[in-house]
Amino acid sequence: MATMPVERGKVREYALATGAAWPVYLDDPAAPIPPTFLSTVVFWESLHDVLDAPETVASLAAHGVEPDVGRLLSVEQDYLFAPPLPRAGEVLETRLRFDGVTAKEGRRGGRMLLVRFAVEFLRDGGRAAECRYTSAYLPGGAPSSLAAPRGRTPVPEMPDVPRRPLLDSGAALPPMLFGPVTMTDIVRYQGASGDMNPMHHDDELARAHGYPAAFSVGMLGAGYLATYCCAHYGVESVRRFRTRFRDLVWRGDTLVATATVARVLEADGERRVELALRLATDAGGVAAEGSAEFAVPA
Repeated sequence: MATMPVERGKVREYALATGAAWPVYLDDPAAPIPPTFLSTVVFWESLHDVLDAPETVASLAAHGVEPDVGRLLSVEQDYLFAPPLPRAGEVLETRLRFDGVTAKEGRRGGRMLLVRFAVEFLRDGGRAAECRYTSAYLPGGAPSSLAAPRGRTPVPEMPDVPRRPLLDSGAALPPMLFGPVTMTDIVRYQGASGDMNPMHHDDELARAHGYPAAFSVGMLGAGYLATYCCAHYGVESVRRFRTRFRDLVWRGDTLVATATVARVLEADGERRVELALRLATDAGGVAAEGSAEFAVPA
């Protein structure tokens, strides 16, 4: 178990890196965290330790492999929150949990191993949040092409207060553009999040592994999606936020965030709206898909 202080400066830095330059994050000394902020736990808790646990080693050995952090690539992250959201100035306790290894057929053929684990975030002995990770061993092969650079499209200004939330099943939120993605965007997010994997900023290393260039961080796109949702439903009403990463994002890609209302439900004594999320690229790819739940007035 480790401790994670929620630092005001880090909340500001993370919000700026994910396009959420709002007063609620920048000006409030006790600012709530953005939905994907808890990815910064890597500054305080070594997630790699889960691979060294005897049960993890045994599970991987059953599939004929040894633990190798360098071969892991994040596939999905799922954040769950018990209100109120953690805020700047709080100190959370963290606890790692190994959730198993499974094998499946990859989308492009071949076997893929999925490693699942979680981090629990505790406040005053109770659960404040949980992040569930699914990671895969890097598949062979490389994307066929690198998107050509494009002119910069400015990110639209976000409102300081949420718009009237949509609740009708099937209703679509207006799309929002982010990008084109630059190396500055990528490195800024890496510094804010603590994910300093060189595959995201070292072209030479990426080419040595079969890729045409360094590619963006999946969680940068997830952060953009979270910003998009919070602009409509508020920054403190998020209860769950899940993203599954699909196509790689390259420098020069413009990202298009969209969402539709999947349903309205009752959970834990409150009314919630569930959204189906998609982050597409202007090149025709799908960077991420997922879902989110936000508390809404009854």
